[in-house]
Amino acid sequence: MADSRENILRIGVIRAGKIIEEKLVRKRAAVSVGTGTRNTIILPGADAPKSFELFEMRGSDYYLAFTDKMTGRISVGDKAADLQALKGQGHVRKSGSTYYLKLSAASRGRVGIGDFILLFQFVKPPPEPVRPQLPNIVKGYWVRNIDWPYTSTFGITMACMLTIWIWAGNTVVPAGEMSMKDIPDRFARMIMPDKEMAKPQEKDNGTGGEGAEKPKKKKKKKVETKEAGDSGGNSKETKAASAAVRRAKMEKKVAGRGLLKVLGVRGGGGVSAGGAVADVFGDGSVEGSGNGAFDGVGGLDIATAAGQQGQRGMGGAAAASIGDLNTRGVVGGAGSGTRKKSEARVVARVTSAALEDFDSDSRSQQDIVKKIRQRIGGIKHCYEKRLKRDPDLKGKIIIRFVIHPGGKVISVEIIENTTGDSELAACIAARVKSIRFPSAEGGETSVTYPFILAPGG
Repeated sequence: MADSRENILRIGVIRAGKIIEEKLVRKRAAVSVGTGTRNTIILPGADAPKSFELFEMRGSDYYLAFTDKMTGRISVGDKAADLQALKGQGHVRKSGSTYYLKLSAASRGRVGIGDFILLFQFVKPPPEPVRPQLPNIVKGYWVRNIDWPYTSTFGITMACMLTIWIWAGNTVVPAGEMSMKDIPDRFARMIMPDKEMAKPQEKDNGTGGEGAEKPKKKKKKKVETKEAGDSGGNSKETKAASAAVRRAKMEKKVAGRGLLKVLGVRGGGGVSAGGAVADVFGDGSVEGSGNGAFDGVGGLDIATAAGQQGQRGMGGAAAASIGDLNTRGVVGGAGSGTRKKSEARVVARVTSAALEDFDSDSRSQQDIVKKIRQRIGGIKHCYEKRLKRDPDLKGKIIIRFVIHPGGKVISVEIIENTTGDSELAACIAARVKSIRFPSAEGGETSVTYPFILAPGG
């Protein structure tokens, strides 16, 4: 019979008639099973223990551990017996509520834990898979892997750039700023156009020659003299009249130029004091009529009295009232429209009780609950979104998730969903998986967290 130390343990997990996991224990060490994430084989079931050492290592031999709640059958060669029948035999040792059976290389059997069945046997270790490698002739040398067209183009470009850089560094730059004399004439004319030179006037040396022109004498303005008989009052009236005449001439001269010419034009282009400027700055009147303001404009109706409308242009087309515009959202009811859209505001309550299951040696429950409550808004959004379709939607959703030591949620599982809404449960599971917890030392952390959903008041 071969020694069990030369073989390795092979374990298969069956649930509901299907093999869900197969594991080869290459390193001779104890094998634990249960719902905890630190176990060698994880059994995600409510009937499975949290952690149970099914195969214990003593020295270099394996011992099968089982309890009264477990069922199974063990065979050694041609002999087979149930676990319950082995309890009374001498080679089974009991310690507390656990029984231990020494296994040999020929031992094989099955053990039932809840709705899981574990099959085991000792087999020779299969060879390690060899990593495929390419032959040397396929690999080639680094020279063969060079893209020569690209490398040649890159080398020539770098050589040209280096030459230009050296030439620019050795070129002497003329010192000092450039003056107007150094600029060519064609550019100087663009910067400073030529000015017309004034003709010099010949000075009169006082010789009185024939060619010399006599300087023109400035004409003195005639000054109106006061009559001896005029009084002081007549002098003020004369000055006021002269000032009025000068002002009228100045207004006429200014009004015919620039923007004032455009604003003051009326009719055929004549300047008038009643032009556009006068219309703008003229005195307003409440009692004035607006009938003449829209003469010649089609498509407008002018209200002449309360409840009456006059028609102008477009063959007497009726004017549209503001009520036909279907105005909406007016405060106070003015101009209320026919379309009204209202959406009831949905309020949801998402609460949670204490953690149902927690397995960690480096994290605290308070930190995990605090982090989930910080992200409860996203879970509430999932519930409110589904609550708009079903106002009576409520219930309890239990999520089990595993946190990596780095803080990332690596797996999420929906344990219970009493709401009957699978989309709501999937949305909450996705929100939980997106949470990033602080990193911690140690192994993975398994958390079972309940969410209680109810419509708000």
